[in-house]
Amino acid sequence: MKRLMKIRTLMLVTFLLLGTIPASAVERPFALKGTGVVTLITDESGHLIGAIPTGSGTATHLGQWTVSGKVAYTPDNDGVLRSSGDATLTAANGDKLYFKIDGILDPVAGVDQGHFYFVGGTGRFEGATGSTNFVVSINPITGGFDLTAVGKINY
Repeated sequence: MKRLMKIRTLMLVTFLLLGTIPASAVERPFALKGTGVVTLITDESGHLIGAIPTGSGTATHLGQWTVSGKVAYTPDNDGVLRSSGDATLTAANGDKLYFKIDGILDPVAGVDQGHFYFVGGTGRFEGATGSTNFVVSINPITGGFDLTAVGKINY
């Protein structure tokens, strides 16, 4: 009888411990669509040096989302404006998904395109990784933008 009790106790402890092991991240498709307004930042000479976007939309794994962040534009030796920065997507339930921005802005066409790199978050996105290709069309007069991104996310 004591032996049977020890075996049951051992099985219960093993089951409880297995429940505390975190599940490994799974790669999943990711798609995002949204709109918003960007505040363009210029230097004293009128050159574009950055932007502060705010917007909303829908995305897989997020549902309805809002975004906030900051983008810097840096000209390279060829006169191309490189876009870089950090932003946060906030899901309807409050979970946050952090990402880095790496792109190229064509100021004449008003199009920024490149990659978003996921670098963690909160809630279900804690430790998230992955990347997407993105395209942002910006209206330089109104500051309005349309955003589309497609890629993979691991969480």
